[in-house]
Amino acid sequence: MSFWRSLQPGLVAAILLCAASQGFGGLILDDFNRPDGTDMGPNWTEQTGDFYIQSNRATGSNLALMTFVGATSTSVSVDAFSPGGLGYVAIVLGYADLNNNLFLKVQNQYSPEFGYLGMYFGNSGSNNGAWSQWTFQELSSPFASARMTATLSGDTVTVSFDTNFDGTPEQIYSRGSVPLGLLGSGIGLGVYGQATMDNFSIPDQAPIPEPGTLALVGAGLLALAAGRRRRLRSN
Repeated sequence: MSFWRSLQPGLVAAILLCAASQGFGGLILDDFNRPDGTDMGPNWTEQTGDFYIQSNRATGSNLALMTFVGATSTSVSVDAFSPGGLGYVAIVLGYADLNNNLFLKVQNQYSPEFGYLGMYFGNSGSNNGAWSQWTFQELSSPFASARMTATLSGDTVTVSFDTNFDGTPEQIYSRGSVPLGLLGSGIGLGVYGQATMDNFSIPDQAPIPEPGTLALVGAGLLALAAGRRRRLRSN
């Protein structure tokens, strides 16, 4: 078990949230690098459906949605991989409940590659009426995999796809008039049709933190590590 996953999830989430909010850099919240199984671990809450680990990636049952415990962000990334048939990978921003969240998915329609973008409100559009003229559009170019990033800025959400995984997105899509008053602060993932996901992260997009912030985060990590060593010695 890695150091991060061995710590209490609430404390891990608090440190990650502090670091992200202060611009600590790109943070991988979960790389899913652990044995195959149906337990996603204490840092995830499955809101509907069932997620599981498969070959160091996350996937799940149709229409499954899970949120990350304790962390919030207005920008989230995940590596999305097509299942080769009908399926999608979704980023969830502003999660309040299953009907009130931004649900941003890349989907294929029985083809080997992703070919469509859905920008919905609610779990795969379960509450489309909350966001008038919701979007389901064809991508400018299909792809089998990409680093997908969704960012909410003001009342505009932007979704980008880096198909070369080189840090520069080749496709960018935006739409505005997001009903911010209906959103919460949670972040998460959705899945359908055996699509797979990797490297759920908060991207690096903020300024370098002040020295005091770095010291605070570093002290917190050292204290947690020391506490864990004491617990291991006492067992």
